[in-house]
Amino acid sequence: MPGVDADLDLGKLSELAELLGTERTAIVRTLVTELTAALARIDRGLAGGDLSEVAAAAHAARNSALMIDAQPLLRVLKQLETCARRDEPEGASAARSRLDGVWPPLRSKLELAAR
Repeated sequence: MPGVDADLDLGKLSELAELLGTERTAIVRTLVTELTAALARIDRGLAGGDLSEVAAAAHAARNSALMIDAQPLLRVLKQLETCARRDEPEGASAARSRLDGVWPPLRSKLELAAR
């Protein structure tokens, strides 16, 4: 299907732009800002042992990732949220590590799509 890859559904991004009546660039900027802030919250929560904060931040990040149907990111965030809610710090930390393999390439694709 054109415009769809494993990380990012460009069709969803275009639909969002049309639905919201805004430029794709603005949507990408918002999504990148939201996801970056959520990842920072996850990191702070993990560092401080606050798994409820980790779960809340992972959930917020999932909401942003759902907007563009970013499946690999959604899978890792779901695992992270689940581990945090189950009070499994090792699992949450492992899932957070996996985000480092998923988020940077997605972020690059989003920034490219905004141009």
